[in-house]
Amino acid sequence: MKAAAKTFTVSQAREHFAEVLETVEQGEEVTITKHGEPVATISPASRSGKRRMPLPGFLAVQGWTLTMADDFDAIPEGFEEYV
Repeated sequence: MKAAAKTFTVSQAREHFAEVLETVEQGEEVTITKHGEPVATISPASRSGKRRMPLPGFLAVQGWTLTMADDFDAIPEGFEEYV
């Protein structure tokens, strides 16, 4: 179930911009209003575009898991001279 969008007035959004971004990073939409009317909606970037990875807590809530190969940090053959 999707939570209702959080709403900020223009002045609240300006004053609490870090909170606005944090809310969006957590996957929620934020609506900005001016004189009681919506003027903008800020939503998380699409997964197909470049974006910062969500926090591990967010991943866990979504049911995602992360698995790394045992040799993840091994130097690939032929790249020894670059290290």
